[in-house]
Amino acid sequence: MDKRRKKSDLDESLRRLGGILASPSLVLSYEHTTPLLERSWLRRLGLNKEQADAFIDLLCQHGLLDQGARSVIEAVCLQRRVTPGEAAALLLQGEGWPEDGQSAGKGTDSEEK
Repeated sequence: MDKRRKKSDLDESLRRLGGILASPSLVLSYEHTTPLLERSWLRRLGLNKEQADAFIDLLCQHGLLDQGARSVIEAVCLQRRVTPGEAAALLLQGEGWPEDGQSAGKGTDSEEK
């Protein structure tokens, strides 16, 4: 029995330690992004490598990397009532970008009403 209790105590200690160590990593991942993470998301959306790279460049040029590609694409979807793929295509053509540094979510139909 003593062995089981020690194992149980060790398991509980490891769970607590894991929670303490994982917490800052989870916060960091929710609050920050990188071109690599955004490119991965764009590739899953259906963009090819060249399109994803171009989108990331445009995202950086407009100062919106910290908001992420998803929020920019979502804003265009709501404004223009198009699919995410169509929104990405419009953005790649230079259409629909919010003003530099402005929140991607501002100015959507749902917020104006």
